[in-house]
Amino acid sequence: EIPLRLVGSEMCIRDSILKNATEQKYSDGGGLYLYSKGLGEDGRARGSWVYRYTYLKKRWDLGLGSVEAVSLKDARAARDRWAAWMKATGGKPHDEIERLEREQDSKRNARTLAQIAPEAFASIQATLKDGGQAGRWESPVKLYVLPALGHMDVEAISQADIHKALSPIWHSKHPTAKKALNRLSTIMKYAAASGLSVDLNAIPNAKVRLGAVNHKPVPHPALPVPEAVRLYQSLDPENTVQRALMLYLLIGGGVRLKPVRMAHVNEFEGDVWTVPGENMKGKEGKTDSFRVPLTDEMKALVQRSAEDCRGGYLFSSKRDGQPANGKRVPVISDQAIENIMRDCEKRWEWSEAYRPHGVRACFRSWVSEMYPNSYAVAETALAHSVGSIVERSYSRSDFLEQRLQLLQSWERILQGEGESSEVVQLLRMR
Repeated sequence: EIPLRLVGSEMCIRDSILKNATEQKYSDGGGLYLYSKGLGEDGRARGSWVYRYTYLKKRWDLGLGSVEAVSLKDARAARDRWAAWMKATGGKPHDEIERLEREQDSKRNARTLAQIAPEAFASIQATLKDGGQAGRWESPVKLYVLPALGHMDVEAISQADIHKALSPIWHSKHPTAKKALNRLSTIMKYAAASGLSVDLNAIPNAKVRLGAVNHKPVPHPALPVPEAVRLYQSLDPENTVQRALMLYLLIGGGVRLKPVRMAHVNEFEGDVWTVPGENMKGKEGKTDSFRVPLTDEMKALVQRSAEDCRGGYLFSSKRDGQPANGKRVPVISDQAIENIMRDCEKRWEWSEAYRPHGVRACFRSWVSEMYPNSYAVAETALAHSVGSIVERSYSRSDFLEQRLQLLQSWERILQGEGESSEVVQLLRMR
């Protein structure tokens, strides 16, 4: 062990000592020591500063740096800071240094919410329709979560942060805010599964703080039957977009717009249109295909569409050019179909903003009035699940023949061959 040399009665190291230091231990008092290794070739002292303290009756030595890098003045300042810290906290300097180092490591390895969000999205992408390409899953996150929380370390996000981010829209845009909160929960769970120390209770606690909402969903207005007839008879079957809307009206909006827009010639065989599960509403890979019975008018529209389609898609877009990188031929958008009804709204001065989804309510209301005993058939026509899981496991009919009769009656209404208010003979539902 290097011998200890006490410098003066006050045990104080002078600058002159550093110029003539030998290999020994010098005390500066107050627990500060210089462990000298003598002078180097440049004539400067070599060694290290050490702060010696007692904690729980045990002696500890804390390195303060080399004498080359830390001056005597700075070494004394460090000793005084640690002595004051111990007096104020009663803690152990070594433990505090380890805590600070862990904190620094955590900052260096911090993952922000903006970094985690794309990874969380990728982990569930396979369960989303079209791999989430439509952007509907990410949209609430990008609009309302990331602008407020994206820069934050995901481990530091608290219920207060979440409350602050979503409170502006919690009541005014509650459905959107609820989606944003659910998406954030998915991201936080992914972060936890990745080994990050996140507060999973922050989501439910923030929801409690956001409070209850008396939100009443407003459904799409149902298109009146007379207006449905008027709309259908105004459409031109030679126009691709209008022809798609004609087919949508004929099926009573049963399979929604996407299956109509994405309809492919290979899905049609005889009097049946089989919509693949990936085009139906539901979870990716867990939705069954759906059969739609075709009336004569529907088959005529399909035949007309097949004559000039691109890539086999009945309602392919007329945009120039060919798809690149193996992508499918572009099809008409749902906005293009909706715009037709927007134009009718202005031209005919509709009292409400009727849109394609309102066709489904129109058809379903008409069936309830004309065929009140056909609940299962009507719900199946709209591709709704009927009954519980147990009931569906036994009742496996899709009522194809009965739905054909229903759609034939509806077709006659749209063509003006019958009155929606007349009393008709109820279908015999097997």
